[in-house]
Amino acid sequence: MLEAVQRGADILRGSGNALDAVVAVLVALENHPLFNAGTGSLLTTDGTVEMDASVMVAASDERANRVGSRADSQAGVMAGAVAAVTRVRNPIQLARAVMERTPHVLVVGSGAERLARRVGLALCSNEELITERARERWRQQQESAQLGIGAKTQGHGTVGAAAIDCRGTIAAATSTGGVPGKIPGRVGDSAIIGAGTYADKTGGASATGNGEAIITRALCREAVMNLRQTTPMTAVRRVISRTLVLDGAQGGIILVDRRGRIGFAHNAAAMEVATFTSLAGIRHLWPDSIKT
Repeated sequence: MLEAVQRGADILRGSGNALDAVVAVLVALENHPLFNAGTGSLLTTDGTVEMDASVMVAASDERANRVGSRADSQAGVMAGAVAAVTRVRNPIQLARAVMERTPHVLVVGSGAERLARRVGLALCSNEELITERARERWRQQQESAQLGIGAKTQGHGTVGAAAIDCRGTIAAATSTGGVPGKIPGRVGDSAIIGAGTYADKTGGASATGNGEAIITRALCREAVMNLRQTTPMTAVRRVISRTLVLDGAQGGIILVDRRGRIGFAHNAAAMEVATFTSLAGIRHLWPDSIKT
């Protein structure tokens, strides 16, 4: 994770943009077999990989800063997402292509993979994305199901990033292979703008955890909206405690605001966070869980 954040930090240090930074971070994590995204994704009940990803960017501009209307606050805001993709090594790059190369926000399945071919993203076999670690987890689940034992929900491993660059542009991105034991065709929050990923002029956020709860609560959008009244750390802790904890669901959020302040919170067993700022450099953190 620190190596991935280093890639994003190098882009930002070189006056690069926030979108390039978050995508670079996620590509590195998707390529690492220990994360549940890209290579190493968890398997569906059919023993296949189906991946979701999304990206959103809010470009800073003088007009949006001058005018306070709701419509103008969304000037320069773009988003793209893919769901249930099976043959793309880096779904986050395909989500970016949806945002930049089509008039759409969300493209799924075989249509998304045809788009990948059209924009020059190499396709692979589904089998190439399956690691022995993921296969073993799938076998254990199948055995548990046959014995009538409830499926385990641990080990989500969704990856996400949020950044602000020197021009004030904010970007957020999320990628996942889904949850253990999901049925084919299930789509989680990582592909849903406002739920697993959200960005506007005030901040950007990425979420992980119980996708169904995150979707119904529009968790990332709610966290960013809270920035209008409080700090990033308070904003994320507030939405976790007032939504996921009350719903009996688990998850976490990372967030950055327009002043470059960082927030992160979770109520799961663990969530690792790595941060980069120009003053503190790169840090690896283990934030405490918000308890019920």
